[in-house]
Amino acid sequence: MTEPIAGTLSVSNEVIADIAGYAAMSCYGVVGMAEQMQGAESVRLLPGQRLRKGVLVTTTESGLTVDLHVVLEAGVNMRSVSDNLSSSVAFTLSEIAQIDPASLKIAIHIDGMKSRF
Repeated sequence: MTEPIAGTLSVSNEVIADIAGYAAMSCYGVVGMAEQMQGAESVRLLPGQRLRKGVLVTTTESGLTVDLHVVLEAGVNMRSVSDNLSSSVAFTLSEIAQIDPASLKIAIHIDGMKSRF
């Protein structure tokens, strides 16, 4: 049995971005996180150790906003994957970082489609 510990938990936006990125990568249909190339119309698929660049975390008075820039597998249902992605990231942030899902807004940006082959 665990005992509650009095105090507060403070988690940086960078850590939240890392958690959200890893949660996103575990979702079916997500090939990777994307980084918009500055001044270009192309998108770069990020390697596993740089997932944070595909996630933008902002704090407002009403809560936390997480923008996920993802590349999806070609042929998947974008709506289903986006819904699953949003709920998975919200659940993971709630469990690990103790972020209240009611104060969390998750925006999914599909920056590309790619075949896994």
